[in-house]
Amino acid sequence: MADKDNLILTAVGPDKIGLVEKISEFVLKQGCNIEDSKMAVFCGEFALILLISGESRQLLNIANTYNELATQTRLNIGIKAPSRKEHEESSLPYKLAVSCMDHPGVVYKLSSILSQLGINIESMETKTYAAPVSGTSIFRLEALLSVPAKLNINAVRTRLESFAREENVDFEMSLNY
Repeated sequence: MADKDNLILTAVGPDKIGLVEKISEFVLKQGCNIEDSKMAVFCGEFALILLISGESRQLLNIANTYNELATQTRLNIGIKAPSRKEHEESSLPYKLAVSCMDHPGVVYKLSSILSQLGINIESMETKTYAAPVSGTSIFRLEALLSVPAKLNINAVRTRLESFAREENVDFEMSLNY
């Protein structure tokens, strides 16, 4: 069996029923597989990112014909070969959840702290919703982190506790096994 390669496909455009079906059919018809994906709708706009696997010639066919899919779906589609990491440091997977009354700057300040500590955000999802009784706008963030094994996790927690006090947020951080 031939070695598998990867390709990343991104798409953004007006949401409509059947987009996932058309995109997944396109990938399948090329003899490829969807390994990983993230999809969401924001204010009527569909957004997607796919990690596709297949043999080199199959992925090349996707690269040469994705404009047909763009025309068919009316999505802005891009493709890219994944970057290769040169050296991966030993790390531990953590899950971080943050919630607070919504206010600007939470994502920026939190991501700045994590960056300064050398912690990579592997995935992050945020949502704002109305509290059940008061209707107050509540912000919720959930992230999967890659924390360097050499990093003192108690120091990380102390820094996040300081952030929580400064920004009036609640947070939970736990190993994600």
